[in-house]
Amino acid sequence: MHDTACLEYASRLLKKAPTHSAMAELVKTAVDRNEQWRGRECINLVAAESPTSPAVRSLLASEIGTRASGGDIGPNNRFFSGMKYIDEVESLCVELLKKAFSTRYADHRLMGGMAAVLTAYSAMTKPGDAIMTAPIIRGGDTSNRADGPPGVIGLTIHDIPFHHHSSDIDLDRFRTIARKLQPKIVGLGMTLSLFPLPLAELKSIITEWGGKLYFDAAHQLGLICSGFFQDPLAEGADVMTGSSGKTFSGPQGGIILWNDDLLAESIANTIFPTLTGSHQINRVAAMAIAATEMLEYGTLYMEQVVKNARCLAKHLENNGVLTLYRDRGYTKTHQIIIDSKPAKSGRDVAQNLEQANIITNEMPLPWDKNNEHPTGIRLGTVEITRKGMKEPEMQWIAEQISNVILNKKNPLMVARDVSDFMKNYRTVYYCHENGLPS
Repeated sequence: MHDTACLEYASRLLKKAPTHSAMAELVKTAVDRNEQWRGRECINLVAAESPTSPAVRSLLASEIGTRASGGDIGPNNRFFSGMKYIDEVESLCVELLKKAFSTRYADHRLMGGMAAVLTAYSAMTKPGDAIMTAPIIRGGDTSNRADGPPGVIGLTIHDIPFHHHSSDIDLDRFRTIARKLQPKIVGLGMTLSLFPLPLAELKSIITEWGGKLYFDAAHQLGLICSGFFQDPLAEGADVMTGSSGKTFSGPQGGIILWNDDLLAESIANTIFPTLTGSHQINRVAAMAIAATEMLEYGTLYMEQVVKNARCLAKHLENNGVLTLYRDRGYTKTHQIIIDSKPAKSGRDVAQNLEQANIITNEMPLPWDKNNEHPTGIRLGTVEITRKGMKEPEMQWIAEQISNVILNKKNPLMVARDVSDFMKNYRTVYYCHENGLPS
């Protein structure tokens, strides 16, 4: 439920506004304040976010976004006439996604990563089918659990077993459990994504009864298309979905990719007319531009993202912050995970860091008793990398985080330092307008 205090505050503001125009100014002012603070004064370490390029932002405000788009590509597949240039834009987007991910099929119409997850499960299951997904406490995401799309469409959800103190799937236990359950789908949707998963091994097990392997690459799409993470479709996944934001660094939206001809009709029919009507062609055009940016700059971009993540982790540990998985090099993605100790919870740490203009989010650790009181903090390096930061900046950021968490420095004093620091990082790189950082 929404926080009633926030809604009541908004209601009071509206009551004080003398005109509807003044009400509009309230909205615009809030947007401007967010851009000034989050976009200019904060170090954003939220792994689920990335700044978009000038071209992507421009297209999100373009005239084409006012046009209806109902139907599939092609003059005989639309509900409306006047679609010839929209067909061209959508076709370019599809072909660019296929090129970026080396796939036979791609669909761009889904309004978010969650809708892509719903498409995957709906196209390959029927209500009552058993599936296996990663529990939240092991880095899984709600999008693949009972309170997400699988639960909504009536699937029976079982846990993929993990080794207790690691992020690794317990393949021996999985084999035993899966052979008994014979899940229709094994779905890998990870909100905490540090290392590759044993996709080929999982697929070899579930192939015995015709099970499907589904990879929700919400966080890893940019890493995958740039060659800095495992290629799920090449390793046995039947379907891959993801968010067009996050590491892919495009507009918010959903992408679904696959190679199997036999899945094409069921996926297409699930997307339209079931889950989409008009699907915001401005977003589609912006996604196509983001794909060209990843094709041009993705290799160097994602390489630096991973370097920054590992470097930040090392400096955090050098400063006394408990950083997980040192023995494995901390991470092979854009994410790292730290323990909230000596604070009581991850939420306490995240809120203290927010006061210091350092934006993060809490995350369950493998030994937490439940996911309601997580004791970890997830940090991501996509946004700071796209703003031109490299290894030297990671040391400074680590020092500020340790000042807040361990040294109990006044967060407001740290916030002033962070705001001054961020004045040097206003340009978005790894895009056609600005190229590479120096």
